[in-house]
Amino acid sequence: MIYWGEKALREEEMRMPIVNMTEVLARQILKDPELQKLLPCHCHQCLDDVLAMALNHLPPRYATTDEGQLYVQVEYLRPQLRSDILRELAQAALWVSSHPRHASAESDAAGGDSAPMEREGGSHP
Repeated sequence: MIYWGEKALREEEMRMPIVNMTEVLARQILKDPELQKLLPCHCHQCLDDVLAMALNHLPPRYATTDEGQLYVQVEYLRPQLRSDILRELAQAALWVSSHPRHASAESDAAGGDSAPMEREGGSHP
């Protein structure tokens, strides 16, 4: 069975993907040593939770070309935009550090479970 969109999907695969530059830049900023100090755990689950929570509070900036990506990167050189990303990452890091979704040794011993991901504003990964 051939679906009507199959040809369109093949053509789309050949194009440059749509990139959320906010995510790309947030991933870069998340590697900052000062921000890393806010997280006692650096496992993939905790880092992904921090990133997802922060991105839920930031406007996306999509690009489809190399020129578009460059334009967005230049926009993020503006101090306010970078500080917005850093602020959201820091808030998310503090929340995730106090509400990790993975089991810790203390939690296992106490029979506790992990809390659902939610913080003020209602967004969660």
